[in-house]
Amino acid sequence: MNVLWLLAFVAMEGVTYVAHRWVMHGFAWVLHRSHHQRLASRFEANDIFPVVFAALTLMVMALANGWQPLWSVGLGITLYGIAYLFVHDAYIHERIPLPRKMFGFLKPWRRAHRIHHLYGGEPYGMLLPVVPRRLRVRAMQTERDPLAS
Repeated sequence: MNVLWLLAFVAMEGVTYVAHRWVMHGFAWVLHRSHHQRLASRFEANDIFPVVFAALTLMVMALANGWQPLWSVGLGITLYGIAYLFVHDAYIHERIPLPRKMFGFLKPWRRAHRIHHLYGGEPYGMLLPVVPRRLRVRAMQTERDPLAS
């Protein structure tokens, strides 16, 4: 069985960390800033990122032209994107309706993302968010929830 898709899926967490830390919180902050503000409409400027990432992935898969290894990498990236959409947009930010109680096991991801929105720093990863202890302690001392609608 081809495991390249799984390796690509796992590697995407590192790619996500780098893109979020140094691109979105760097030179592309002008677009990503909208994600750290209250949602004024159904869409935000930050939504351009998944569209661009999906388009690039589709191009890679199309260029694979039947070459299984490259197509498998594209599949892993696509599956990561779907997981990201589910965890981040649907569960954490509630942009897609979900029966939230059914996915209570995702609360640690929401808590980690809350810390990112509170302080604008770590964690930058999504599916494996590592939160420094000092930030967890600091976040426990505030009631503010920047993710609350």
